[in-house]
Amino acid sequence: GGLFSIDKSYFYELGAYDPGLDVWGGENMEISFNIWMCGGEIEIIPCSRVGHIFRGDNPYNFPKNRVKTVERNLARVLFYGHGYHHLLDKTEIGNLTEQIELRKKLKCKSFKWYLENVYPDLDRSVNLGEEVIMTLLRQSGASESATKYVLLLV
Repeated sequence: GGLFSIDKSYFYELGAYDPGLDVWGGENMEISFNIWMCGGEIEIIPCSRVGHIFRGDNPYNFPKNRVKTVERNLARVLFYGHGYHHLLDKTEIGNLTEQIELRKKLKCKSFKWYLENVYPDLDRSVNLGEEVIMTLLRQSGASESATKYVLLLV
C-alpha cells in the first residue's frame, strides 16, 4: 500500500486504511478495492516514477507472526468489503461495524461488480471468488494451509 499517489482528502473520504489492520499486509488490496468499488478509478501512469528505500532490518513487531498477521488482515479486508463468509476459519478479525457503515454511506458496489466490470478478463470457468481470493492469499505470503479454505461469495 505504500507505493501509490492519492489525493489526501480522497484517501480520508474512503476511510484511509482500516485501523483494525495490524502492522502491514492487505492494506494495498483494501485501498484498491475501495477505490474501484466506491466510485473511483486507478490509473497507471507509465512515465511516473516511484522510489522506495528498503530497510536493512524489519522495525515492525507482528502480534503473532508475519504470516498469521497477514492472514488476519486479508480475512478482515475481504470479509467486510466483499461479502465473503468463512474466511480463514477461526481467524479473529475484530469488529467491522465502522467499515461496513462507511461502505454503505459511500454506496460502494459489490465485489461481484468489481469482478464483472474491473476484472472481466478473469477466466469465468473458475469459481470467481475462490480463485481471486486464493491467488491474493498466495501472493501475499499467506501460509499454504490458508489456501484450503472455501470462500463463498454472497
